[in-house]
Amino acid sequence: MDHCRLRCPGTGSRSLVTSSRLYCELRQMVRMTASCFRAMMWSFVFAFVMMTAWAMLAMELVRPTVKQIEEVGGFEECGSSCEGAMDTVMLTNLLFFTTVVAGDGWGQISRPVVLKHPLTAVVFVGAQLTLVFGVLNLIVAVLVDTFAEQRERDVNSRAEELEQAEQDAVEFFTRIFKAIDEDASGELTLDELLSGASLHPDFQNHLRVMDIDENDLTQLFHMLDMDHGGTIDHEEFVGALTRWVNESKT
Repeated sequence: MDHCRLRCPGTGSRSLVTSSRLYCELRQMVRMTASCFRAMMWSFVFAFVMMTAWAMLAMELVRPTVKQIEEVGGFEECGSSCEGAMDTVMLTNLLFFTTVVAGDGWGQISRPVVLKHPLTAVVFVGAQLTLVFGVLNLIVAVLVDTFAEQRERDVNSRAEELEQAEQDAVEFFTRIFKAIDEDASGELTLDELLSGASLHPDFQNHLRVMDIDENDLTQLFHMLDMDHGGTIDHEEFVGALTRWVNESKT
């Protein structure tokens, strides 16, 4: 059973609850990020392909104008960083990434080129709209959907873990009942219950985690002993403590 699900109420275990919650949040973030890693990788590939397509188009349509401006020293604002910026597809990719995606010096190279040949604005504006408002928003939408699907699977997994935890609790308290039922009568007296809580290590540890002390155990016994016969049976003992365990985890 995932120990990240164990959260115990009560003032005696507040530090344990706090640390457990912090660990669970971090663990859930790491697990969800790992589950969405494939989507992020494909998103990177898709963005690179789209950027490369625009880079190839820019080399055909924009690069001649860039060379003409370089010859007359027209890139005064960016200087050498703009010269040769479209010599290869990869350099053009880098240019689009820094100007379109990162927004670094967008007008330094686009403004002189568009002023010289206005039709080149189609490439710059098209790349801007496609990559920023299209591809990047699409990537965000895909990642959000992927996280939502993982969250739904996590809820189903939590339900299965709680069901398994309930079965484990029933088996554990059944074993405890048999161990502390000294006369093997199938019923527990208050003395047997308190004696078992103080002498049986596993039972004692569970009660401590559940923040149940001797007074709580005595009150629980009297609540279960509805006929005031001085004993409780197996079903009453296991059912009450199992419910207590479930409530401490939700």
